Amino acid sequence: MKQRKRQKRIWRGGELDADPFHLPQHVAVKATGLVERAFGFIRFASVYKDAVTAYDSSPILGRFEWSEPMSAFDGVALRVLPCDRQASKFVAIVELCHAGNAARNLAVYAGEDGVDASSRWRAWGRALNLPLLIEDREGMLHPAERRLGALQVSNPQPHAGANPLSARRPLTFGQSGQPRLWAGRLVVGGRPPAY
Repeated sequence: MKQRKRQKRIWRGGELDADPFHLPQHVAVKATGLVERAFGFIRFASVYKDAVTAYDSSPILGRFEWSEPMSAFDGVALRVLPCDRQASKFVAIVELCHAGNAARNLAVYAGEDGVDASSRWRAWGRALNLPLLIEDREGMLHPAERRLGALQVSNPQPHAGANPLSARRPLTFGQSGQPRLWAGRLVVGGRPPAY
């Protein structure tokens, strides 16, 4: 995944909360860019488990349809954006980040509550099987978790040390202390000693 610097962006779309547990989800997101807002663009999208279908609608320019498989997205990003130029109020955004075209990024959650944003971010990543991305102060996206393919890599966990008694057989199995005589087991009608 390429790490690219994002231009400063202001969120003007209002609150949004799509549910990752009931797919497909249909969202309508107002454009946040100045030019797109001037043309009145609204993105109507349907998020499926394996694909995103959307159309960008403008009363002036018409309707532009597009569809992408889920493999075209880098991951689910968590961003914090200001609501105005003075940065007096911030909004947490959960967004599906497209690998090649940032214009096809799709916001699925926008709200002021950081706890909800964190849980929605993880839920969307789990539901769509996409890696979690987080944005730093410079606008660069970084993986939030270390992964090896589909496996999440974590730090080694401590385990119980070697136990000198672990190699011994438990006494509850009837260990009699007698040597194992395999010939004695072959006696017909006899009972073998407990081992």
